[in-house]
Amino acid sequence: MGTSVVFKPTAIQRKALALLKSGAKHILLFGGSRSGKTTVLVMAIIFRALQYSGSRHLICRYRAKDARSSVLLETMLPWLDKTVGNSAYTYLKHESMIRLFNGSEVWIGGLGDKEQADRILGHEYNTIYFNEISQLTYAAVTTAYSRLAMRVEGCRNLFLYDCNPGSPLHWAYKIFVLKQTFLTGEPLEKAELYASMVLNPEDNRDNLPEDYISDILDVLPEKQKARFRDGLWVKAEGVIYDKFDENMIIKAADLPEKFDRFAAGQDFGLNITFVKIAWLGDVVYVLNDYGAFNMTTQSFNEELTARGWLDCPDGMGLPVYCDPAGGERIQEITGGVKANNSVDSGIDFINAKIERGQFFVCENCTGVLSEIWDYCRDEAGQIVKVNDHFLDALRYAIFSDIQQGVILL
Repeated sequence: MGTSVVFKPTAIQRKALALLKSGAKHILLFGGSRSGKTTVLVMAIIFRALQYSGSRHLICRYRAKDARSSVLLETMLPWLDKTVGNSAYTYLKHESMIRLFNGSEVWIGGLGDKEQADRILGHEYNTIYFNEISQLTYAAVTTAYSRLAMRVEGCRNLFLYDCNPGSPLHWAYKIFVLKQTFLTGEPLEKAELYASMVLNPEDNRDNLPEDYISDILDVLPEKQKARFRDGLWVKAEGVIYDKFDENMIIKAADLPEKFDRFAAGQDFGLNITFVKIAWLGDVVYVLNDYGAFNMTTQSFNEELTARGWLDCPDGMGLPVYCDPAGGERIQEITGGVKANNSVDSGIDFINAKIERGQFFVCENCTGVLSEIWDYCRDEAGQIVKVNDHFLDALRYAIFSDIQQGVILL
C-alpha cells in the first residue's frame, strides 16, 4: 500500500479547496462542463476520509446509477487507485460503498428512488456531497441535512454541492448567489456559512483535449454555451414554457381579492407536490404550492389541512386533481379525484395562457418557480423527467379543471 500519484490541483481548484477551511459549512462549486468541479470535491472527500479514521461520507445524486457511473466509476475509484492504491480500500458493489483501510467509508447513492434514499439516509455522515444539484429538489436536499450528524474528533462536518448552472429561479442560485432563503426571499440569517465559486472549462484547459473548448463548447447554441462554457445561470435549451418571464410573477399583496373558482393539483412519488390555483375570468393564478420528500400521503394531506390550503372560499369544496397513477393514495387526499393526464394538450393549454398574458404565479410559489424555467424537452422531443413534480401538479390542476370530465372515486 502506497501513494503512486499525488493530486496536483489547478490554481482555481486550490482556491476551491481553500473554501473547505474558510468556516463555511455549505460549499457550492458551479460552472461549465469539464471544469474539474467533481474531481476537486471527490478528492476533498478522499483526503477527509484518509485523515479522519472511521469517518463516513456520502456522495448522492438524483439517480443512483448516475452517481455510480459519473462520480464513483469515472472519478472516485480511479483517483483512489492512483493515490492510495487498490489494496488500500474495498469496494462493496452491492452496497455501493467504499471502505478504506482505516475504517472510513464513502457511500454512493441516489435521492430519486425511495428504497435508495431510505438506505443511504439511514446513516449519519461527516460529509454529504450533493452532485449535480440542478436535478435535486430543495425538499430532497434539506431532508438529507439531518444526516450530517456523525461525530469524529477533529473533523468539521461539511455539505458540498456542485452543478452546471440552471435557471436563476433555482433554489441554489437564490441561496448561494443572492444569499436569500429559498422559501421566503429574506436575507440568509448566517450568510457566512454559504460559500460558492465558479469553475469553468478555461480554468481546467490543461486537463482537457486541445479541441474541447474551441470545437465543442464554442460552437454550442447560445444558451448552452452560456451554461456549459461560461457557467452562467440561464434558462435551459428547449424550455417548454419559454414565454414565461418575471413579469408574470406577482406579489401576494397584489393578488385579486376574489376569484371565480379554485382547484388544485397533486403529484405523488418520493417528491410529493401540491399546487393550488384560482381563476378570475380567463386568467389563472397560481396561489400556493407545497412539496415534501419521502413523506406519506396521509401526513402530506395533514400538512395541507393545517396550512388551510385545502379550504375553498366559495364553499363548494376544493377539487384536488391527482396523478391518476396514484391509485389508492388519491383517496387519502381531501377532495382527491383523478386528473386528466393529457400531457401535450395540457402543456399546450398552459402555453396559450402564458402567451395571452392570462397566467400569473404568486411569488410564494417557490416550487413552481424553481422548475418552470428548467422544464424542457430533450433533443428527441421528450420531456426531461427531472425536476418536474410541481409542473405536473400544476398541469393536473389547470387542465383537469377546464376539461370537466374527471373520474370521481
